[in-house]
Amino acid sequence: MLSEVLIALLEISLIMLFAALMGSISVKYRFPKVVGELLIGILISPFLIGGFINKIININLFSINNYVLLFSEFSVILLIYSSGLESGILSLKSSGIWGIMGAIFGATVPFIFGTFLLKFFVAFNVAIIMGSALGATSLAVVSSLIKELNLKGKGIDFILTAGAFDDVISLIILSVALAISTLGGFSYAHIIRIVFFYSIAWGIIFATSVFIIPKIFNKINDKYAFEASLVTIFGLTAIMTTLGFSPIIAAYIAGVSMAESKKVTILRKNIDDLLSIFGSIFFVVVGLEVNLINLSFLGVFLSLYLTAIAIVFKIFGIYPFAFITTKNHKSSFAISTGMIPRGEIGLVVANVGLTYSILNNVEFSSIVLMSLLTSIIGALIFNNIYHYIK
Repeated sequence: MLSEVLIALLEISLIMLFAALMGSISVKYRFPKVVGELLIGILISPFLIGGFINKIININLFSINNYVLLFSEFSVILLIYSSGLESGILSLKSSGIWGIMGAIFGATVPFIFGTFLLKFFVAFNVAIIMGSALGATSLAVVSSLIKELNLKGKGIDFILTAGAFDDVISLIILSVALAISTLGGFSYAHIIRIVFFYSIAWGIIFATSVFIIPKIFNKINDKYAFEASLVTIFGLTAIMTTLGFSPIIAAYIAGVSMAESKKVTILRKNIDDLLSIFGSIFFVVVGLEVNLINLSFLGVFLSLYLTAIAIVFKIFGIYPFAFITTKNHKSSFAISTGMIPRGEIGLVVANVGLTYSILNNVEFSSIVLMSLLTSIIGALIFNNIYHYIK
């Protein structure tokens, strides 16, 4: 009998193969690769063709198990690290305060309006959790698109800065939403403590990393730079995850920090080699997690309703600050559409809501499908108008 490990390795190999094939087909027909990777994930999921194959061969080949989730986590961390490595401190300075303001309003506007509009259909404690899933942009999807299209410039710096900061804002929003939902009340003191803790902790870790990590890497021999970079990425991820941060935030800080070292050229080559193998796994696994078969009419309605709210109010939140940065309406709109994909943070919120028994299966599935739809729609729109970005 085949061991679980061997079956998982075969599944991961098939995921990489199918992702490469679908990515090539997508590019051929002028679609972003990420769209093809998400769609192939849905097709080979255990809920569709994958489940059918499992029954025929009598082996649970296509499944969402810990081994697959491990590679998915590895994939998304590499993607975000690569994004930080490409941008560095100069890109953060380029977009400056307006990029940060874009992050704040780009996360809070969808959350506030989403919660208000959702409470007509679900209980308030459910609405506030679902609303918190609408805030954060999927930096993985955005980074993948920017890398695929080889985009650079002030507008792109704005997207990356806002995308990196709004993960922190969305983490604070989720923490506040959880406190209100689970404690059953609204405490200003508790909210201030949450905001203060995460803001100060993020600031200290970011400043310390940017100051210390480049100095350490400048003294490391070139032949050990790659291994040292992996230790740094996952060491920082472990520390920040312990404090309650998302691994995505840690990976971006690690990338920005190492971008300031003299080893940056070597590190970029190494990460590009890794991403060519593992970069697509995360997006396929996101597709694997979507169960279209069990979606009820209410689930479909909620998914589409969430998607509409997520798209419209993300653009409202980002557009003014993108316009201040670029002084161009078309460029500002293109930047705003680049922030539409939700992806990984939406999935995190959905899982947290289910774990705390705040969300039922219909509400959980609605958030997952919203994350998928915003990623596909956002990628398709951005792919057609990115040339307007100044």
